[in-house]
Amino acid sequence: MRYGIIDIGSNSIRFMEEGKVKKLVITTRLGEGLAETGRLAESSMARSVSVIKALVSDSVHRGLIPYAYATSAVRDAENQKEFLERVRESCGIDIDVLSGEREAEYAFRAAAKEDGGLIDIGGASFQLVTEGFTRSIKLGCVRGRDIAQAAANAASCDENWDAQRRVITEIVSTSIALPKILIRSWTGVGGTVTTLAAFKAGLGEYDIKTVDSVILTRSDVEELIEKLHGLGEARKLEPILNKRHDVIMYGAAILAAVMDTAGIERIAVSSRDGMEGYLDYLKNG
Repeated sequence: MRYGIIDIGSNSIRFMEEGKVKKLVITTRLGEGLAETGRLAESSMARSVSVIKALVSDSVHRGLIPYAYATSAVRDAENQKEFLERVRESCGIDIDVLSGEREAEYAFRAAAKEDGGLIDIGGASFQLVTEGFTRSIKLGCVRGRDIAQAAANAASCDENWDAQRRVITEIVSTSIALPKILIRSWTGVGGTVTTLAAFKAGLGEYDIKTVDSVILTRSDVEELIEKLHGLGEARKLEPILNKRHDVIMYGAAILAAVMDTAGIERIAVSSRDGMEGYLDYLKNG
């Protein structure tokens, strides 16, 4: 028997079949508006339930055992119980809601190098992990967008970007307290990091081997932010950015702030993340 893993994130829902490298990514923006209301929006829940139902049905049809887990958006939502019940009734599956620590543990298990650290930037939270240290912060590319736009009274990342970025930087800089230990190498995972890597590599479509070969330096991240900002509305026309065109700059700002605050000069990019870590947990405990 093989597993089908469903990752219910704040920006997208992903699916991975055991034994396959490629992951299916469907953008549902489940965490949209969460920063303002504290709740999952009806439209986002409906989209997400529909996608989960289709993935569970397809998994069963292909002889896979479907397992679903959820991260920050569901974890933090006031109406979490309502969403979980809707998924159970419509999809016939229970969702494992991960704590920030478990979310970080599984990504670290799958991607971090020996004696290394890990940065995982999602839609509603980011995790910073080293051996014996875990920090999960309620700030990701979607939640970061909502917070920054509200604070700067802006309708998009193209309006008053400097002020929006200062909001992101302040949240990060006051949230991280790293222990004084030497970290030999850092790995970055999550949609923000892999999209930035693909954009840096000039990819027209996602290629795992290329993405996994990318190193992002702090100066690279700054150059990418400037390039993304310069594109303006044309971000929508870039195939690799299309589904993240309105949130990628916030994710990049979070990454830059984390690197500055934690003193990280470079990160190796990995397409392996919490999905592989969760599969390992199911199989090996």
